[in-house]
Amino acid sequence: MILLSIILPLLAGRVLAEDGYQGWLRYAPVNFNRSQPVRVPSAIVALNSSTTSPVYTAGQELQKVFKGTLVKDINITATGCPHSSAVIVGTVDAFTAACGTLAGVDVQGLEEDGFIIHPSAEIVVILGRNERGALYGAFEYALQVARNNASSEPYISNPQAPIRWTNEWDNMDGSIERGYGGASNFFKGGYVVENVTRAADYARLLASVGINGVIINNVNANATLLSDRNIEALGRIADAMRPYGVQIGIPLNFASPNASLGTYDPQDPKVDAWWANITSEIYKKVPDMAGYLVKANSEGQPGPLTYNRTLADGANMFA
Repeated sequence: MILLSIILPLLAGRVLAEDGYQGWLRYAPVNFNRSQPVRVPSAIVALNSSTTSPVYTAGQELQKVFKGTLVKDINITATGCPHSSAVIVGTVDAFTAACGTLAGVDVQGLEEDGFIIHPSAEIVVILGRNERGALYGAFEYALQVARNNASSEPYISNPQAPIRWTNEWDNMDGSIERGYGGASNFFKGGYVVENVTRAADYARLLASVGINGVIINNVNANATLLSDRNIEALGRIADAMRPYGVQIGIPLNFASPNASLGTYDPQDPKVDAWWANITSEIYKKVPDMAGYLVKANSEGQPGPLTYNRTLADGANMFA
């Protein structure tokens, strides 16, 4: 009975500690009782030292997986071309500039966001057609390491679609329409959240499965999203997600100009100019914004039909 009373709290502690927040990226220690354990490199070379770069993020992920699964601290460098015991991650162009052509590897078939993992006896090379592809390759290799099942054969992967977005149903008050996982990662009390840690963690999860964009608010949009304070804050969200190659987009309320102009007629030059100005302000804060999503004249939402205009008229205004 005494032994049982000791074991149960220990087991309960382990269960409580595993809350699922990190998903598969928790990188738990692996069982080493395998015939071919993962080789541990002496260095990680990430061919971009900018902290906003997905390649830099890829290096961080590789460091985390070796630390978590193999309990090994491995240093990251951003330059050089090691010839033994290393993992190198970067774009095809960056690798070519640093190390020359990778012998025996045809990268011509790599598409945008595609990657190749090329293992050899001492060096594992992970190359993306672009930086996002390099990050996806690092996550694929991290998955192999986490399973203690790193392949000894080259592996090439290209996405089946260029746009791979999630569509959030988050409301400005922090609630989520049809949501079951808690409060919004992006909004609280009518404003964009100050702390974007959860947004960054979400971007990490999205990137780990190849998602490259997120529409952050409900398609039944609130015009207050476009307040000066919120436009400023959208930049924080974008900055938090950019290192994972995730772009943000926003749904708009078609009638947003009405509060200041008294109209939202898409063929009114004042309305056109209002949207042009707002869009310019957003791009100043989010230069890589994925775009707008607009629900118009559907389920009670405002739209161009109010003014006997067509949906094409509304779309052309935004275009």
